Amino acid sequence: MIRLILVILAIAVLLAVSPMLIGEVGYVLISFNQTTIEGSIVAFFATFIVIALGLYLTYKLIRYVWSLYSHTRHRFFARSEERKHAALEQGVWGLVNGDYEQLELALDNNSVAEPWQDVRYAMLAKAALQSNNASKAIDCLDKISPANQLKAAKLWLASGDSSAVTGELKALAESKKATALELKSYAEVLVQQQKWASLEQFMPRLLSKKALTESQWQVLFAAYFNAQSALTEKYHALSKHLRAKAHFAYLSAMAQSGRLSEIELTLLKMLKKPSDQDQLAQILKVSAPGDALKLQANLQDALKKQPENQSLLLALACLANAHGEYDLAARVFDKALTVDNQKEYLIQAQLSYSKSAQPQKALDLYL
Repeated sequence: MIRLILVILAIAVLLAVSPMLIGEVGYVLISFNQTTIEGSIVAFFATFIVIALGLYLTYKLIRYVWSLYSHTRHRFFARSEERKHAALEQGVWGLVNGDYEQLELALDNNSVAEPWQDVRYAMLAKAALQSNNASKAIDCLDKISPANQLKAAKLWLASGDSSAVTGELKALAESKKATALELKSYAEVLVQQQKWASLEQFMPRLLSKKALTESQWQVLFAAYFNAQSALTEKYHALSKHLRAKAHFAYLSAMAQSGRLSEIELTLLKMLKKPSDQDQLAQILKVSAPGDALKLQANLQDALKKQPENQSLLLALACLANAHGEYDLAARVFDKALTVDNQKEYLIQAQLSYSKSAQPQKALDLYL
């Protein structure tokens, strides 16, 4: 713009000066319909200079006003973005520190940048679930865009309403390129919806894709067997590799239902293997009243050789409770309980103390 004005100005100067150089004043005549304008070149040159200067000053003024507006507008939006960023940052730190009240305070009444809206709703849903407010969690999850719904699948499961993602998860889980996360999430949906027949058909795929860790397999089979009445039939209907994964959960479910006599031979085999003795205690820990007298006798014999074996002591104490021998259980717990295992075996220990007329010891376990 400035360059163009300078070129026009240079041409005007040449036109004004050239008549003087040749000794003539020079005139300009402009005629338009009935209007005629006449003057010297110098006068027209001066007029042009004034007009050009006025245009230039107007241009500068407009640029200045526009820059003020742009700067003010940018500063306003920058402050707005800073507030959104600060709200999101506080929410994330609240999530990291497990401070869900701070998370809700930061995000409930503050907006965030558009790309982070779904994350905001997901974090608010998690905070609502921590407060046992499932209805608010579902409201927040409903606001998540369809493209990101599956990313909040775990939250849908925790809310107790997985219907919104079931169809999509099933399609993804059945595809050849399904990821371990998608397979695991669909398995959790089947467990939550108690679709045991579908889960039985889906288990071989979980196994072949190595979608679950050992602990996740135990959680899955614990839920599965706790919902079954024909435990032994369901266990033996599994494939060989699945039975290996389900073994501990199956034995725990049998013990929990008081059917110790049916699994006593298996438990005796576990007693003979030092590597299985901790699992033996874990199984007997959840046992209901039942009979496994041979197992108790063998446990007592084994303890004569290894009187300080914590796993055997705990197994014997829990089995004594199952047999109703609470005095024996209490004496064994006096020796077996430590700071490390007290919380894990709290219920069994309290049962033995309360039933053996030692209420103070049972009360002390709470303290």
